[in-house]
Amino acid sequence: MSAFASPAARTVLIVVAVAALASACSSVDLGPRYDPPPVRMPQPLPSAPVQAAPVAQPSAIPPTQPMPQALPPLGSPQPSVGAPVAPQASADPRASLITLTTRLEPGNAIPPARSNGVGQLDAIYDSNARLLRWKTSWSGLSGPITGVQFHGPADPGQNGPATLIWPGPFGATYEGRATLTPEQAVDLIAGRWYLNLRTSANPAGELRGQLHVVH
Repeated sequence: MSAFASPAARTVLIVVAVAALASACSSVDLGPRYDPPPVRMPQPLPSAPVQAAPVAQPSAIPPTQPMPQALPPLGSPQPSVGAPVAPQASADPRASLITLTTRLEPGNAIPPARSNGVGQLDAIYDSNARLLRWKTSWSGLSGPITGVQFHGPADPGQNGPATLIWPGPFGATYEGRATLTPEQAVDLIAGRWYLNLRTSANPAGELRGQLHVVH
């Protein structure tokens, strides 16, 4: 073809070429084994995790009303509003102390003794510690003391077993202490203990006295 073809001729050639190409594509046989790959759908991009806003914890609400107080016993006087409250009295430390005493005489012995002797015992019992402390004095005895003992339980005029034996030696006075059992303490406070002082001339007892609580 001449390089100097007219524009109309070039247009005709282009149309003819396009028509021939379309005819060739329509006659292509892909064959029975042609298996195109599956079409993959576009996946959505993962979204950024959303941070949950912190939840505020509930706090206790202070009461607007005063807390209920224990009611006083019926018939007790009611304090006026705004009146000062009297302080509670402290416990008396001497409330657990019990004073006991006895007069030692020969006529109280069983049998009664022939003696000019006389004596006195004063004691203090601490009910919290169950501790008994005592002081004694005597005079006018027929001879040296051979033994001194607490006895009980026994009422006046009766004999009872020895409960506490005093260790010697014995002079004109004597002080001692002992921790009692609960049963002994009950008999002591009930006035069922007595003191018996023995000598060689009066082996059964020269002086005797029944302990009792001083009220």
